[in-house]
Amino acid sequence: RRAADEVRKGVACRKRGVAVVSAMGSTTDRLLEAARSLAPTTPLALLSQLLATGEEASVALLCIALTSTGVNAVSLPTEQFGLRTHGALSDANPVAADTSTLAAALATHDVVVLPGFVGRDASGAPSLLGRGGSDLTALFLGDALDASEVRLVKDVDGVYSEDPKSDEDALVLTHATWDEVRRIGGGVVQEKAISFADRRGRGFRVSSVGGRGTWVGPTG
Repeated sequence: RRAADEVRKGVACRKRGVAVVSAMGSTTDRLLEAARSLAPTTPLALLSQLLATGEEASVALLCIALTSTGVNAVSLPTEQFGLRTHGALSDANPVAADTSTLAAALATHDVVVLPGFVGRDASGAPSLLGRGGSDLTALFLGDALDASEVRLVKDVDGVYSEDPKSDEDALVLTHATWDEVRRIGGGVVQEKAISFADRRGRGFRVSSVGGRGTWVGPTG
């Protein structure tokens, strides 16, 4: 409901957008545990297929929450918006997406809800972008669509000056470069996603629901 309310506020300001979701809470860990309880090892394609269900559930739930408040939202499965990947199925990198399909969906809806973290490789097998991969999905699609803003909504207020787990006096930064976010660490943003944004010169915001958070981008 909180995520839907945040999206609805953007729609009220006449903004259209893409909402990229991740699995909720410990869903991914619980699915991994379920797989391990059945077999010591699982083929990567099957494991990717299983873990992707966590994101699929989040997509459906967010769409339900949005439509219940009158937001004109639609969901697209991974195969429909064509997020293609390269590399290991468990730690792949996105290389292409069907932006024409996304643009067409945005032309007739206020919000398009998509699963993060998952894609398809050249053979059509389901692939994963590594832990925290929804960050990479959001930044890759934001860059491909030339979005006016990419915001990563987290359960923290933004990027802290130091890892708050080890420094209780750490403060939320209003601005940080990609290198600074990498240095601070703490796992707030997936490192692969930071590197992608750095290479592409793509700034983005990290915040909690309703917060201003931290703008991550070039100096100045």
